[in-house]
Amino acid sequence: MKKNNIINIKLKNIITKSNIFLSGFIVIKDKNKKIERKKIKLRINDNYYNIKFPFKRIKNIKILDILSNFYIVKIPIRSIITEKIHNKPFFTHEEDKFSLRYSILGKKGKYLNSKVKIIKDINTSVYIRQSVKNRLIITVREINKTDYLKEQIKINIACFASKLIPHKKILMYEKHAEKYEESASIVYENLIDKGNKNVYYLIDKNHIALEKIEKKYKQNFIFKYTFKHYLTFFSAKAFIGTESPGHAIELRIANKHAAYRIYKGNFNYVFLQHGVMYMVSLESKGRSFFRKDEGMPKNSKVVVSSDLEAKHFIDFAGFTKNDLYITGLPKYDKSKLKPKADKIVIMLTWRPWEYNLIRNNIKDAAYYKLIEKIIKHIPKNLKEKIILMPHPLMLEGLKNSELSKYIPNNFVYNEILENTKILITDYSSIAYDAFYRGSNVIFYWEEKDYCMEQYGGHLMLNKRNIFGPICYNVSELEKTVDEQYYINQEKEYINRYRKIVQFNDNKNTERVIEYLEKDGII
Repeated sequence: MKKNNIINIKLKNIITKSNIFLSGFIVIKDKNKKIERKKIKLRINDNYYNIKFPFKRIKNIKILDILSNFYIVKIPIRSIITEKIHNKPFFTHEEDKFSLRYSILGKKGKYLNSKVKIIKDINTSVYIRQSVKNRLIITVREINKTDYLKEQIKINIACFASKLIPHKKILMYEKHAEKYEESASIVYENLIDKGNKNVYYLIDKNHIALEKIEKKYKQNFIFKYTFKHYLTFFSAKAFIGTESPGHAIELRIANKHAAYRIYKGNFNYVFLQHGVMYMVSLESKGRSFFRKDEGMPKNSKVVVSSDLEAKHFIDFAGFTKNDLYITGLPKYDKSKLKPKADKIVIMLTWRPWEYNLIRNNIKDAAYYKLIEKIIKHIPKNLKEKIILMPHPLMLEGLKNSELSKYIPNNFVYNEILENTKILITDYSSIAYDAFYRGSNVIFYWEEKDYCMEQYGGHLMLNKRNIFGPICYNVSELEKTVDEQYYINQEKEYINRYRKIVQFNDNKNTERVIEYLEKDGII
C-alpha cells in the first residue's frame, strides 16, 4: 500500500473530561488494493487505538458504500496526559501510516483549533489544532489563563481593535512575558536611558523583582493579561525578546488570531537569545522552530556570541550573515560572580518528551531519576552546598516532589548564578552563563545519546571544544566534583570557551543597539 492510499476527511472532534472522540471518513484511493478495514488502527506515539465503523458496507449502492467509511475513534484522556505536548495521530495499516488532515478542504495556514477542554483537577488542558501543514495535532499541556472564555474574548477584541491604531510600539519581553532578569531588561533600560519613548516592556505584575526596579523604567511597563497587553501584541511593529514570539502573548496559546500573528510574522523580530545556542544542533528535529525557513518569522534578526555561533545559524538554520548580530548577549554585561560563591548548582535542560510525565507522574520520569542520582553522589562534605535549579518548564513538577527541599523559594536565576562555584548540567545553555562569570562547569552525559535520539540531532559540543570535564557515570561525577570545587577555571577550558563566546568587554548591549539603529528597528 502506498502512503497516500488512505486519506482522512475530518468531520467532528469532541473532547470530554474522559475521552477524545475523532470522527470522519476514511477514503481508500487505490481501488485495486485490498485493504482490510479491521486492520486500520489509529496510532499516537506508541499507543494504538481501535477504529469503529458503525455502518456496514453495501457495495452495490455507492452512497451507502461511502457512508460505510465513516469512522469513530475513542482516545481515553488518561492514556494521553503523560504523552508529549504535541501529538500527531496517524492511521496505520500493516507497515504504512498516514497522518490525519485537520481541514476537509485542505486549507493550510488557518491556525484553527478546537475548543479547549479544561480539566482543573489535574491542571491540564487538551485541544486539537491545525498545524502549518494542515495536520491534526492533539495538544496536552497545563492550563493557560488564555484558555478561559473571558481572556479569549479580550484577545479577539484586541485583534480587531489593533487594525484601527498606528503600529509604532516596540514590545520587549523575557520568558513567559513575566521576568526581568535577562538580556531584554538590559536592552530595555539602555533604550529608556537614551530617551526612546516607543519601547514597552511586558511583565507579570506580581514579579518578585518589581519593587526593586527604578520608577523611570516602570513607566513603560505593560502588565501581562491586560487588554493593553493583547492590543500591543497585535499592534507592535517589532518584538525584541529572549524567547520566541509565542512568549509575548502566552506560550502554546489556543487562539487562531494570536497563532496567525505569531506564525505569519508581519513584524520585525529580534531574538536576543536566553542563552548561547551553540549546544543542541539547530538541524535537530527538536530545534525546528529556530530555523528561518520553518519557525522563525521572516523578518528575524538573531543575536549571537561569536563567528562560530553565527556559522551554526547559517549552516543549520537557514540564516544569512545579514540576519545575525555578532555582538554577544547583553545580559553578560552585568553578569558577575561573588568572591565567596560556594554553591553546587544542578540544572539539567528540559525534556519536551517528558513534560507531561513530570507534571502527572514525576517519579516515573527519567529526568527526575537522573537528578536524584546526581544529588546522591555529591560528596558528603559538600551536600549542604547543593541547589537544584530546574529548567523553568520542569520547575512546577519538581516543586511538588521530594527534591523540593533543594529548590529555593521564589528564586531568581541570576542571584543563584552569582553564588555558584560549580554548575552541573547536561547540555543546558546555562553552562555558558555560569562559565562566563567564573564558575566551573561539569557536564554529566550519562543519558546524552538517548536524549539526542529524542531531539533527533546531535550536540555541537564535543570532547575537543567543551569547556569543562565530562562525566558519564556517578563515580566519575563524585570524583570530579571533589576536584573542581577547590580549583579555579582551567586555562584550556577558558581558551575553548572564548572561541564560542568571543566578547568579554561588557559592551554587548552597545553593539546590539547599534545594530537596531542601523536596521531601523528603533
